[in-house]
Amino acid sequence: TTPPPPLSYRLRIPDDVISSGRLTDVQLDAVVRACAQHERFLPGGSSARRGFLMGDGPGVGKGRQIAGIILENAMRGRRKAVWVSTSADLWV
Repeated sequence: TTPPPPLSYRLRIPDDVISSGRLTDVQLDAVVRACAQHERFLPGGSSARRGFLMGDGPGVGKGRQIAGIILENAMRGRRKAVWVSTSADLWV
């Protein structure tokens, strides 16, 4: 396997969200990596931000990861988000 690149991204998610265990270390890692990409724009002078694909299997907590990504982006003033799911048991 190839080790992931080092990160310098600093989360702005409130400490109580992290200390309460609402997101695991693995989920936080995905949030950090996704948001690090959201800081960058697509090449060619585009105003569109880069994306991030989560390919985790079932039971990893992708819903929590998505919620963490949306929260982190909101903390940085990026308020637009669309979350589409086929799960009927998700609550906002």
